[in-house]
Amino acid sequence: MSNNAIAVEIREVSKRYGYLQALKSVSLNIDSGDFMAFSGHNGAGKTTLLRIIATHISPTSGSVRIFGKDAFKDGGEIRRNIGLVTHDSFLYDELTVRENLRFYAKMFGVKEEAFLDTIEFLGMNRWYNVQVKNLSHGLRKRADIVRALLHDPGLILLDEPFSGLDINTCDLLVSYFKSQQGKTLLISSHSLEWTGKICDKGIMLERGKLMGEIDI
Repeated sequence: MSNNAIAVEIREVSKRYGYLQALKSVSLNIDSGDFMAFSGHNGAGKTTLLRIIATHISPTSGSVRIFGKDAFKDGGEIRRNIGLVTHDSFLYDELTVRENLRFYAKMFGVKEEAFLDTIEFLGMNRWYNVQVKNLSHGLRKRADIVRALLHDPGLILLDEPFSGLDINTCDLLVSYFKSQQGKTLLISSHSLEWTGKICDKGIMLERGKLMGEIDI
């Protein structure tokens, strides 16, 4: 999937929370078009690394460049080309799925027609006008994925996207993410059961240190 252009360049990135060293001098290049998994046990540093790439938190030291730009000096511009799905939903409970997506689409200058195919692909038509608070965990996750990708970002970041989902929903998400050829996709997960069906590369993190590439 690589076209040899570097999508994410991480250089000597460390992150400390008080006495806790969450990341220790991590350096990594991720080519544009790569589908890569960040693997490791809980507390290995996967989520911290993903949140730094998302520009949600700053490293204690080191640098990050995304599509050739400084991730923190040009953060506003970079975030417009990132789609992020985390444990926490960014959807508003009292709004319907449609109202939520229209709200985020307006922020990015996107028309509703642009993401109707994704709604259909993920089987959300039936729940399009349902309040988010009435959705199951799996349906809410699907709606959050539409929210994250409605502006057609070049970099997709997923933090434990399969956690708590039934097998049918996991299969559906695998099919959807595999259809995102040409994008750069990073998945943080402690298990390769599902991520291995999507990603063609993987790295192992252990106690904040990059241990090297792993077979997917």
